[in-house]
Amino acid sequence: MKLSIITINYNNKDGLQKNVDSINSQTWREFEWIIIDGGSTDGSL
Repeated sequence: MKLSIITINYNNKDGLQKNVDSINSQTWREFEWIIIDGGSTDGSL
């Protein structure tokens, strides 16, 4: 089984970094990760 993780972001650089750190720390790797950004202007794009 493969899990799909979808992360949406808009001008939330700190929150996105926390999410990245959390996903990268997972031991189960059977997932695809899709990050959608709404045109951020805070450096998180």
